[in-house]
Amino acid sequence: MNKVLYIFIILCSFRLYAQTKVSSKLYAKELKNANAYFESEDYANALKNYRRVLAIDPEQETALFNSAVSRFKLNMDADSALWALNKLKSNSFPELEFYLGVLYHQRAGFDEATTHLAKYREIPLKLRSIGNEEVDYYLACVKNAREFMAQPHRSIIKNLGAGINSEYDDYVPLIAPDESVLYFTSRRSGSTGLVKDGDGKYYEDVYSSLKAENGSWSEPKNIGPPINTNTHDACVALSFDGNQMIIYRTAPDMLSGDLYLCHTDYNGWSQPQKLGPEINTPFIETSACFSTDTSVIYFSSNKPGGFGGKDLYRVKKLPNGRWSLPQNLGQTVNTSRDEDAPYLHPDGITLYFSSRGHNTMGDYDVYKTILNTETNQFSAPDNLGYPINTVLSDRFFVLNTNGTRGYYSSAKEGGLGGSDLYVIDTRFGDNDLKVKHGIVMIGSEVSKAKITLIDIENKQISGIFNASAKTGKFLLVMNPVKSYKAIVEEEGCQTMIVDLEPLANEHGESDLILNLTKKK
Repeated sequence: MNKVLYIFIILCSFRLYAQTKVSSKLYAKELKNANAYFESEDYANALKNYRRVLAIDPEQETALFNSAVSRFKLNMDADSALWALNKLKSNSFPELEFYLGVLYHQRAGFDEATTHLAKYREIPLKLRSIGNEEVDYYLACVKNAREFMAQPHRSIIKNLGAGINSEYDDYVPLIAPDESVLYFTSRRSGSTGLVKDGDGKYYEDVYSSLKAENGSWSEPKNIGPPINTNTHDACVALSFDGNQMIIYRTAPDMLSGDLYLCHTDYNGWSQPQKLGPEINTPFIETSACFSTDTSVIYFSSNKPGGFGGKDLYRVKKLPNGRWSLPQNLGQTVNTSRDEDAPYLHPDGITLYFSSRGHNTMGDYDVYKTILNTETNQFSAPDNLGYPINTVLSDRFFVLNTNGTRGYYSSAKEGGLGGSDLYVIDTRFGDNDLKVKHGIVMIGSEVSKAKITLIDIENKQISGIFNASAKTGKFLLVMNPVKSYKAIVEEEGCQTMIVDLEPLANEHGESDLILNLTKKK
């Protein structure tokens, strides 16, 4: 053999040996790190390391199985997780059948889902880590999904499109009663601080969009400080006059979070103020809503003492301005799983919320319940059905004043990425309410007056609304066939009482102009 060729073969063999040795060490390190992250339930970092392992050995079975589970835990697309599970050549993982079942359910493959879940249930309990209660829950989800999808209703559901939605998660739509402005939460690029969390996603920020006369929405704008910071900031609730907002903000430990209240002033939104211990606890409070007069707040919390997971509670404002102790809405509404995203319609009795319990099709579904004002109890919740609800997560539902359009976020198939915002053209009931616009002035200056609306028929407060400190504009939510008295109050001015005739008697729409007089 040629001496030069011999030396070349020796050098190549040594290099191959050295590379193999390095790859072997790297492989072992990445697999060890991945398994450690997986065991500590840090699925984002586990997945990163499993990807590196699979780049070296695409057939590594632990990496294939655990990466699929990590994708499921991170709410990633089911197809990529199924692809990894279907590459497994052995059946050495007892939980394989379970995850195949729940992932096929997410793809609406109900026959396959039932088969795999039933197979998993036949495995002796001592040989598996997931109990029958969880398996039966998913089998029930399959059954519910089959039934709802077999009887779809006529709702027309439209994605709000690329003008609003992004390739990232967009959720929690909040609308003014007249649908003039939309606020929502997004994890898109361009967030405040351009920082990502441990899951590799941008921190939440709040965005806004205005509705044009032709019905189109303007390009969303990050509403900036003081609401948005370098960590998680999400919009939660908007008062019916549009001047108060509840937001969710991550706690300094980056594990829990609390609800904050802010209001509009001359410069925009005020500095958020943390709500009191009647609402916030060391646990997680993520969602809330106002009553029409803001005297009641409904909110979700996973604090101890509930029925399991997140429960829905309510607090009422006391005469001294403080909040009452929280009242759990009870076992009719709450289940052993999560209830979240409450929204009280301006009618004051219709509560929408999302739940992973009841007769869900899978993950969160949207429900409706009615408050009985005599017993102060809620009715058994009704699932809004398919196609509003799907086998994936559907929540943060809100409704316009007359009940003709709903907005919510869904991870349904066909979106632009993650959760998207959708509008639903339908009628949800006899919520026959209308919006009356107006402006309050003090001479040539605008006023931020408080307007208390009294229903003359039943002599009760129908709502409390505030004019914008910046523009003096306000809106009132009214039953069009009822008469009202409006009590208009501003510090330093004489109180004004205005009689409001039924809106149904008006010929055409006109703004209500109120002129206050300063006290002498």
